[in-house]
Amino acid sequence: MPTPRPFEIVDLIERPDRDFEDFFDPAEFQTRAWLEDQHYWHVYRRTVVLDVLRAAGVGPGQSLIELGCGSGTVATFLNQNGLRVDYSDVHGEGLRFAVARAQTRLADRDPGTPPPRFLRADITQALPPGEYDGVLLLDVLEHLPDDRAVLGAVRDRLRERQRAKGGGAFRPFVLFTVPAFQFLWSPWDDLEKHKRRFTLSGARDLAQGFGFEIERATYFFFPLFFAAGGVKALRWARASLLGTAPPARFESMAESKNHVALNAAMLRLLGLERRWLRTRDLPLGTSILILARLAEYQEKDPERAR
Repeated sequence: MPTPRPFEIVDLIERPDRDFEDFFDPAEFQTRAWLEDQHYWHVYRRTVVLDVLRAAGVGPGQSLIELGCGSGTVATFLNQNGLRVDYSDVHGEGLRFAVARAQTRLADRDPGTPPPRFLRADITQALPPGEYDGVLLLDVLEHLPDDRAVLGAVRDRLRERQRAKGGGAFRPFVLFTVPAFQFLWSPWDDLEKHKRRFTLSGARDLAQGFGFEIERATYFFFPLFFAAGGVKALRWARASLLGTAPPARFESMAESKNHVALNAAMLRLLGLERRWLRTRDLPLGTSILILARLAEYQEKDPERAR
């Protein structure tokens, strides 16, 4: 692949006419472009991701890619905080917002830092090319028809990188977040075109089944677990007693609204959780975070193999 110009989107999709709306509704990016900057859920999630990466020793010398980056809020935040993260999404609409955000917010980066790449790719068919020490899948696996196939492809790509680096102690990683508990399924999941929710044990098993060793596995958004249960019960009551239909559009959902006072209150509350997560895991939450590394790789001695 030729070297792209800075902030150029490279389209790697063989069939640009294919409809990818079964993964995610691209019309949402217009709202998400500003919502993800301000809404407490998105603000908090990206700070937790940064905390976990830093605690794992991830720094500017390592190359990362966020698959399914959407409008690029998280990747840009991580780049602003000293990491090196490339952007990849199947939706050109999301990547265009990501480029605009990065051009504005990464303008004062060290001139010696390589500019991030913006790669349009369908990860259900092939991962974008590149040599990466870590892969981020932030609330992506639940959208995919076959989450196992994609995680297997990630494992294979990271194994190639590990071999190229000589194996040994070099252990590339995957970090993914997913929504928790199938019983919390709601109209939000339907509108977001989710295919599944997870338990912590199920998410751990998924990673371990592809040869990853768990470094960090926890629920988070603990306070929202109880709120989500209450909202689910309220929606059920309204539908059963009043015949109220669930919202038909993303913009109609309470989860898509931004309230300044609520944001401030929730960020204060979640700040307590963030301090807890720096040293301990949580037994409940509406989201799950997994950080897993490949085991140490040693080339087999060809003479011994005979």
